Amino acid sequence: MKKLTLSVVLLLSAMLMLGGCNGAEKAAPKVAVVDAGKVFQESAPGKAGVAYLEKISAAAQEEFRTLQAEAEKDKSQESMLKMQRALGEIQQRMNAEQQMVIGKLNDAFKKTLDTYRDEKKLEVILPAEQVISFGQASDITKDIIAAMDKVTVTYEAEKAPAEAAPEAAPAEVKAEEKAAEKAAEKPAAETKKD
Repeated sequence: MKKLTLSVVLLLSAMLMLGGCNGAEKAAPKVAVVDAGKVFQESAPGKAGVAYLEKISAAAQEEFRTLQAEAEKDKSQESMLKMQRALGEIQQRMNAEQQMVIGKLNDAFKKTLDTYRDEKKLEVILPAEQVISFGQASDITKDIIAAMDKVTVTYEAEKAPAEAAPEAAPAEVKAEEKAAEKAAEKPAAETKKD
């Protein structure tokens, strides 16, 4: 019985030693998490992007108010069509500006993460929103905000499709204006017949 107990103890000890050796050889990969939303809100490039979009939005709103006032004074179909067309162009410009800001901010964020991961010899950086549980030591959000603050991102107005091809826009405008004039003439002609 003593030999059996001694054999079991020796066998368990050998298994524990082998398990310990394997664990030492395979170190767990270094993983970190980052709160991207917080980085975009609190970093200098994120704040600059928001300020840029607010400035562009204010200018677009002023442009729309001017067009709206003109359309209300005139109250013709032509002026209403002109206002609707201008509103569509304003929306396209705003969408293009938003995509430009998001694209530049995402590029800077990814480069910052890649540099940080290489410097800290991390295997993976995961978004905090998608991780069920993590320790505060693995949260690198503050470090990434500090690194992003050192990055310069310039947000410049990109030309909207209508501005890129100015020759095409007047032809479309003239065709739409002629269609509006014909539509306005039809009711006038019918009134004369009565």
